[in-house]
Amino acid sequence: MSDFMDYKHAISIRYSCRSYLPDKIEASIVEKLQASITDYNLLSGLNIQLILNNGDAFSGLSKSYGMFSGVNNYIAMIGRSNGIHEKEKIGYYGEKLVLEATEYGLGTCWVAGTYNKDACVCKLGSREEIYCVIPIGYPAVKKSFKDKLINTVVNTKKKPVKDFFDSKNNIPDWFLEGIKAVQSAPSAVNKQPVKFSFTDDTNETLPSVHAWITSNRYGTEQIDLGIAKLHFEIGASDVDWEWED
Repeated sequence: MSDFMDYKHAISIRYSCRSYLPDKIEASIVEKLQASITDYNLLSGLNIQLILNNGDAFSGLSKSYGMFSGVNNYIAMIGRSNGIHEKEKIGYYGEKLVLEATEYGLGTCWVAGTYNKDACVCKLGSREEIYCVIPIGYPAVKKSFKDKLINTVVNTKKKPVKDFFDSKNNIPDWFLEGIKAVQSAPSAVNKQPVKFSFTDDTNETLPSVHAWITSNRYGTEQIDLGIAKLHFEIGASDVDWEWED
């Protein structure tokens, strides 16, 4: 994780932005995002792509249901079809890009269904698919009514911290800080279907943390898990995940 990026600050100010200005993203910011995407593709085996100055995937009401306005750029989260840990990696690395974009002053929003996949202009390799997209751009100066309404609902429906973990041990402060960061993680339809456990076995060199999903109704829960794992990592400050967990 970059030493120069304040991910904790980004978590504290990030919100799901649905209204954007028509301004082009500054070239220096595009360069930074492209560099991160290149790094994350190498690390993950994904094929993340930044699409600029083309909002066709969000034009018209048939797919976006009027939920978005001014979308001219997006990050296409592309991976192998039926990859074993593909969705989890998409959540993890996609959220890293979301938080970086937030620190650059950009708005973002995770979108799994309310866009026109056929209108996406990204390039797919053999046996690849678009799992979701992330609109990105400068937020409208004033939040729209729908932005305010949806974000108010999201904030009021957050689960309490205690609902995110199980443990038979005393909880260390770093674990609790990780869970607090998870509480602010975005998820499909705001269901936050993730849970963590902490085990401090005296026979083990280090305590262990496990994470899993509590439901699989929408098909996006593994993406939510990847997002939550990143948030926990940021909050706890010193955690290394394995995809098999």
